[in-house]
Amino acid sequence: MNIKRHILLAFFFLLTNFAFAQTIPNVVRIRLGSSVKFAVRDQTGLYSYQWYRDGKPIANASGAAYTASVAGLYQVISISAEGCKSDLSDGFLLIIEYADLEVSKISEKRYVGPGEAFEYQISVQNNGIIDATGIEVIDKLPSNLKFIGTIGEQIGNVTVADQVITWRIPTLANKQKLVLSLNTTAIKAGTVVNTASVTAIEPDPNLANNMATDIKEIIGDVVVPNVITPNGDGRNDVFKIDGLELHPNHTLFIFNRWGNEVYRSNGPYKNDWNGNGLNEGTYYYLLKIKEKNGSERSTTGWITLIKD
Repeated sequence: MNIKRHILLAFFFLLTNFAFAQTIPNVVRIRLGSSVKFAVRDQTGLYSYQWYRDGKPIANASGAAYTASVAGLYQVISISAEGCKSDLSDGFLLIIEYADLEVSKISEKRYVGPGEAFEYQISVQNNGIIDATGIEVIDKLPSNLKFIGTIGEQIGNVTVADQVITWRIPTLANKQKLVLSLNTTAIKAGTVVNTASVTAIEPDPNLANNMATDIKEIIGDVVVPNVITPNGDGRNDVFKIDGLELHPNHTLFIFNRWGNEVYRSNGPYKNDWNGNGLNEGTYYYLLKIKEKNGSERSTTGWITLIKD
């Protein structure tokens, strides 16, 4: 006995809708987090059922109806009281609709100091399968960061209040990406940690990419140490001069106590001198820096080299 059932019922949002399966499956769309009920309409003479998703049996799905919330092609086999099985029915292709928003925030890679303007870029992209609406990007600026303004034209509306930048976008289509460029300046030297977040009206299955953090180091004044201990413990192993990143045009000279040159940087100093091959003792340095305005300045001092 071969029983074939081709007709399923689909119930959407508590409203009963009759859908007749064809050779090409009917497409059913629901929002992420919702569900739809499929059922065998004509149950005369039938004993049990087996529901399938994407051609594989679903565990414990043996009733005349099945509530689905996972995307896939749903079909059913009917079993008569005598144990005869039908062929797989035609089915419904269930598509889960969602908007997957991804935000990123990136600062300029160049070195900057306090009071020097630099740019941030905030980008938001919809990786989902439907349009996202009511998008809101929030960027809470840390206290060390001052907002100057936006750069170029932007889609949507940007407002700033109490160090909070709010970027509202009416609609973002599937795979569409928008970028907002911000001009800022840091008040003082140090590490600036800045995080942006994004939300929308539609459900988002991947909240991990709804926030993005940028870490920017604001370079301070040139600071030269006066001792190095190259013993491999990770502390003071090299002669490290802070702040040279803002002054790429410089040369470092190191002399022994008799005035003999023992080291000269080949171009910008790479913070890598460790006194290799030299005896313990006091050495002297001369740091020549060419400023951005073309002027030159020199800094001198002493270094104590200690070898444990």
